[in-house]
This record gives sequence, C-alpha cells and structure tokens, in this order.
Amino acid sequence: MLAFIFGVQLALFLSNPITLLSVITLLATLIGSSCTVYMMIGKPINGLLGLISALGYIYINWQAGHYASVLDQFVFILLIDLPLIVTWKTWGHRIVGGVKFLRLRGWLITIILMLLLWWPVIWIYTQLGDTNPIWDAIVLIIGATASLYVFFGYGDSYTLWLMSDAVNIILWISALFAGYSASSLPMLLTMAFYLATALYGRFWSIWSGKKLIEVKD
Repeated sequence: MLAFIFGVQLALFLSNPITLLSVITLLATLIGSSCTVYMMIGKPINGLLGLISALGYIYINWQAGHYASVLDQFVFILLIDLPLIVTWKTWGHRIVGGVKFLRLRGWLITIILMLLLWWPVIWIYTQLGDTNPIWDAIVLIIGATASLYVFFGYGDSYTLWLMSDAVNIILWISALFAGYSASSLPMLLTMAFYLATALYGRFWSIWSGKKLIEVKD
C-alpha cells in the first residue's frame, strides 16, 4: 500500500512542472504517508520525520489559504511530533498493555464540544480570509482533538482520524475544482491514503481495542 502511494505521487510529480511547491508537496506527502503507516502499526517512529512532513503541510496549506489547517499542523507537532522526537525508540511501548477508550458519555461530550466550536471557528477564519472556512474549520477541530487523544493514548483517536480524513478529502476536492492550489491532487490522494490507514488502524491495528482499557468519565 505504501509502495503504491509512493509510485502515484512520483508519477504526479514528474508529469507536472517542478516548482518549490511541488517539491515540498512530494516530500511532505511521502514522509507523511510513511509516518502514518508506522504509527498505525505501533512501531517506533522518528518524530523528526513527522516534523518535516508537518512543516511541509504547513507550507502547502498556507499557500492554499487553509489557515485553520496550518494551526492543526502546529497542534500535531506539539502533541505528537515533539514527544516522538524525545521518545521515538520507546513510543510504541506505551500502548503494548492496551489502549484507552471513551465510553458513550465521553463521546457525546466530545461531539457536542466539537459542534459548538464549529461556528465560532468558521467565523474566525472567515475574517482571516481562509479560502474554505467551513470545511477548514472542522478539519482543525477534529484534527486537534484527535492529536490530543493520541497524546493521552486513546484508541478513539483513529475514529477521529477517520472523520478528519473524510473532511480533508472534501476540503481538497473543493480546492481541486476551485483551482486555487497546485497541490490539490497530491494532497487529495494523500488524504485518501490516510483514510485507508485510519480504517485499518481503527479496526485491525494495535489501536483497535484488542487490548481494551475502557475509561470511566
């Protein structure tokens, strides 16, 4: 699966004009896809690689006018990449004994809070000139929540990644049809790949709940 996305991204890169944006897009998507796969299977990841990928996504989203996604990447760096840089050799060990999952009450609180935040965040990024504030706002809200859950060792993060990836796909489809970002197609394919890994992570990986620790709220 990883080899397939590598091949597709390289083909897209070589079939289009080579620019600074296209080079950064290629590196960010390839490194990001690799990190996602290794995180999915609970293997040690070099957080520095994740940081490089996130910085690339920050540049891509900034160029596209997706300012909420820029903040989402900074949250990802703070809660996932930086801890990985410090503990990457032993990062996977913390979930060997089982991951934590929320009960229904925890999920209801999470969903309600995200919905309550959606409109204010839309308004903020509309004022900032975001090119797609409706979908970009929910990308930030869901992505930041998922990063927070990963930081605290919750397997529920993969359910949120599924939601985030689906919204990201909509965001980049919009960008592709609107034509405001040359990175639209590579990013769209990357988000589709992330969705596939999130599905695997949610139902079949070490994060799936085979060693479930249910948390009282």
